[in-house]
Amino acid sequence: MKLLSNFRFLWEKFKQYKLEFHYLFIIRSSGLFDRSWYLAQNPDVAQAKVNPLLHYLRFGGFEGRDPSPNFCSAFYLDTYTDVKSARINPLVHYFMYGKTEGRYTSPPKYQCPVCLMRINGFSPIISYFEESRRRYGYPFTFNDLETMNANQYNCPSCGASDRDRLYALYINKVLEQSLSINSMSLLDIAPSYPLKTFLLKIPNIKYLSVDKYMDGVDIVLDITDMNVVKTGSFDIFICSHVLEHIADDKKALSELFRVLKPGGFGILMVPIILKISEIDEDVMVNDVAERWRRFGQDDHVRLYSKKGFMERIEAAGFLIKQYGVDFFGEDIFFQHGISLKSILYVVEKHS
Repeated sequence: MKLLSNFRFLWEKFKQYKLEFHYLFIIRSSGLFDRSWYLAQNPDVAQAKVNPLLHYLRFGGFEGRDPSPNFCSAFYLDTYTDVKSARINPLVHYFMYGKTEGRYTSPPKYQCPVCLMRINGFSPIISYFEESRRRYGYPFTFNDLETMNANQYNCPSCGASDRDRLYALYINKVLEQSLSINSMSLLDIAPSYPLKTFLLKIPNIKYLSVDKYMDGVDIVLDITDMNVVKTGSFDIFICSHVLEHIADDKKALSELFRVLKPGGFGILMVPIILKISEIDEDVMVNDVAERWRRFGQDDHVRLYSKKGFMERIEAAGFLIKQYGVDFFGEDIFFQHGISLKSILYVVEKHS
């Protein structure tokens, strides 16, 4: 019996060492264990002259020590409690299971304010636009646009664009307290689906979407003639990247001013090219190639300058406020993937 007991003990030890050897191989081949860095960060391990890889496997990972700057053991264990409960080394778990399951190795750098997901990065704009602009000889780049982050354009979770995220930040910052007390009516023109989803979750917003061509809106109408909407009906409107598609943008602005309540405000945005001083427009251009060349898209009829855009807003009777990085903060723009030169235009109708 004693011999059998010893054999079982030795067999269990053998299996334990075999498994440990396998785990050591996983850690060493992972590319996320830096021997020199680990010893520099943990002088007690260096002084004890313990094998750093073995120390991390047996103790360091569970103590929240990092194997390299690219993997956070404490974050992994605190975020994924199943790993912590199972007493599996965090880096071993990541390479055996977590990597294929899409688990994070460290706290995500970014967050989408529309869907609230924490992510490691935003997705770039699809190549179609840049390729088409080059093909037709459009003279400007995405860097010439005032509010645009082509390299961090879409949220990979909900699809929100950088401007959607900017609007969500503003609404959260400015309206959160007001909406907890009062209800507000909001008119959303040519709605972005991710932003619409965000808005519908906010208590006390009476939401109405409109557009002339989109499916799924509440009312199909032309915003140059919103005769079905009473004057002074809405506390807020959102009109984002719509006016560049419309032949008579002045009439559209007049209608937006009419349907807004005195004291109300609107988020009013268009693509603005910072390198031009005047608006370039021609509603008679129907040639696809010429629209790409002049306006940067085949369904645009004008190219806005900053000066020209603001003049048209003021001519419609609105007061304009501009909110940029000084208002939101550089850290906020970075965290939410918004370029530092981005400007949010908020228009107001005096009471």
